[in-house]
Amino acid sequence: MNAYKVLIADDEPYVTRVLKLVLQKEGYDVTVVKNGKEALDVYTKQPPDILVTDVKMPHMGGRKLVKTIRSLEISTNIPVVVMTSTLESENRDWLHDVGNVSFLGKPVSPRDLLRVVNNHFMHSKAQ
Repeated sequence: MNAYKVLIADDEPYVTRVLKLVLQKEGYDVTVVKNGKEALDVYTKQPPDILVTDVKMPHMGGRKLVKTIRSLEISTNIPVVVMTSTLESENRDWLHDVGNVSFLGKPVSPRDLLRVVNNHFMHSKAQ
């Protein structure tokens, strides 16, 4: 069986390096990009099984990325994990309208991210 594909969009190299290592150790195929534009490019060429994105990034933030992906015909309501260090409600309220989204506050615990990703795939196998 092929490994599930995880796309991580975050402009903090230390964060992405740690998250990538943890997910790869668990057997996931991980691609890392530095902003929403790069993530959208990767997504349209080969959609991942799950998207992990920061909210605040250069060139295109996570909010616009998620809304753009949800508007594409190729979008299959891919699960999204949104990470942000800002706790203002405006950075979380939009998530209620998007569906199939999980929220993690930064700094993100690699263990918490792994739990969210694993739970999604365990849930999808059970259906």
